[in-house]
Amino acid sequence: MPLQTRPLLILIAMMLLPSCGGGSATSVSAQTPVLVQSVVTATHLGANLQPIRDWSFTPVYANLMHQARKFGSPAAPWDEAATLGSDGWPVSDFGVVLMTGASKYSCNGGIYKVSFRGQARVKGVATSATVINMFYDAAHDLSSADVLLPANEDQLILAFTGTATGIKDVKVMRPGYDAASPPLFTEAFLNHIARFKTLRFMDWLRTNNNPVTSWESRSTPERTHYASDAGVPWEHIVALANQTRKDIWINLPIGVDDNYVLQLARLLKLILNADSKVYIEYSNEIWNGGFEQYNSNRALAASEVQTNPTSTLIYDGTTKQDLIAFRRVAKRLKEFSDIFRGVYGDIAMLSTIRPVLGFQVVQSITAQLGLDFLADVYGPPGQFFYAIAGAPYFDLGDQQIVDGLSTEQVLTAMRKSIQRASIVSDLEADQALAAWYGLKFLAYEGGPATFGPGSLAAKKAANLDPRMLDLCVDYLSRWYRQGGDMLMWFMAGAGDWDTQYGTWELTTDLALPDTPKIRCMDTVLGAPPSAPTGRNQAPGTFDALAYVGNPFPYSVASRDRVRYLHPGTSVEYLVLAPASASYSLILHSEASQSGNTIDVAVNSALVAPAFELAKTGWGNPADNLPITVKLRQGFNTLRLTTKTESSGFNISSLSLR
Repeated sequence: MPLQTRPLLILIAMMLLPSCGGGSATSVSAQTPVLVQSVVTATHLGANLQPIRDWSFTPVYANLMHQARKFGSPAAPWDEAATLGSDGWPVSDFGVVLMTGASKYSCNGGIYKVSFRGQARVKGVATSATVINMFYDAAHDLSSADVLLPANEDQLILAFTGTATGIKDVKVMRPGYDAASPPLFTEAFLNHIARFKTLRFMDWLRTNNNPVTSWESRSTPERTHYASDAGVPWEHIVALANQTRKDIWINLPIGVDDNYVLQLARLLKLILNADSKVYIEYSNEIWNGGFEQYNSNRALAASEVQTNPTSTLIYDGTTKQDLIAFRRVAKRLKEFSDIFRGVYGDIAMLSTIRPVLGFQVVQSITAQLGLDFLADVYGPPGQFFYAIAGAPYFDLGDQQIVDGLSTEQVLTAMRKSIQRASIVSDLEADQALAAWYGLKFLAYEGGPATFGPGSLAAKKAANLDPRMLDLCVDYLSRWYRQGGDMLMWFMAGAGDWDTQYGTWELTTDLALPDTPKIRCMDTVLGAPPSAPTGRNQAPGTFDALAYVGNPFPYSVASRDRVRYLHPGTSVEYLVLAPASASYSLILHSEASQSGNTIDVAVNSALVAPAFELAKTGWGNPADNLPITVKLRQGFNTLRLTTKTESSGFNISSLSLR
């Protein structure tokens, strides 16, 4: 094709490209105001961000090099076998995979601006992209080229040859962005996330199985690209927060030392805007044996007690490895909290700086072991932590990997999962633990989980079905009614829903901004969260069988829990109070003999030690003397623990007046 005809074809191709809310046909500089939605202040719903990958459907960076794979050979760039210099750039010819799977979503076709320091030939590899307008500025040792990518092309892979001793500072700018003064993030990305006040960067930071231990080994802005093990630089997270006024939820790698945490705290204090809240989580799902951090934490805990026989992890002489490991998670997060306190000061702790203890939502013991340890050794966990957080997903239940389901069947299974979460006791137990220690109950992740093989088309169709809007709104409403605070949706952005790896994202294409899940986000963010409700209210009287872990309808067997509460055993009640106030607690019980005593505690404070239940005779329940208790506004945890037992007793109801 004659060179003179190519500019005309490029112009025609650009005119046919769809609008995606990103860079326009004119250049967009770093100083150009980004046309994002109005700033969101609602904090009850945030979102996780996707990992930075060449196959991501979400255009985060204006410069494709930031999402590229490691450098490879020029003939097969995907082999990631290029020889690198100390600065991270190849020392000879190389290739790089910049974008794959591009034909599955919109707005990738157009002219990509390539520039670099040095001289080389640029060509496409395994792509129909065309390289034109190669130019070398010898005076400044700078090269540039245009790469025309057809709209239906699936990938962009480039080779750089004839480099002699290599080239550096390669940029591959998306269509519409000025290579001379580019913004860091695309308008399409900024517009999409504008609806959320809080963002969780677990995947940006490559938290799972992260090998980083020292500050020196962290990812820095000078690194070539960020799809590698170290993840995105902290400076880019701060840049996003500062530009968009976001709160950030960050995850620290499992093996980082104290200096890493100290330097991070100093960096954030120095360059992060003072209005942004910082949620700090230790790694991600350390309780989950599917991640390497689970094994790493166990090894670190074992090493600590082996090298230090006086470690607080074994203050009570325990030798149980699981117990020691869960204690270490809480201890390490407490140490993070202390380090940040030293940098930010007392006034910022639990307000600007918000340490969060992650745990398995269906096993509150995975948080309780650490919190109880802190309370015994260091004092109330509320001095160090802002919240506990789980991941209350809804899914397909026993049909999760069943093939041949219809869209209707997928939606029905999801609806049952949402309804079941309101009946079973897991969230109530989690909320009771949070209330006991005066912590908030957050969700570090949440949303529909369709992960797994089977019925892929139906799962995708269900997520695009208009009825998903109502399911999503109902799910979030139930979360807030059960006392849940901020929920971090998993996840924002667009994704490929044609695989067994789930339909996590809000859409399949940022050019489709009106999907049911996006509409759900905007609906929920546009109104105050549903007010919490509870089966046990103050003031009021409630059945003694309405204890945590015993959903209605109450079984016959569950009655034995309050009829035969033997010494050392306890029962808890989650109580919702409209305001902070003092109440009179009256236990309605029966006992054939005197000598039955219980400890009454509220929110980890013992309020009535060795309280003796009245001798009434079996079959003659009566009110006991009132016990004064102080309840805070919201949920409270009331715990009854048997101290002594004499022929047994039965509690039938509790009243708060």
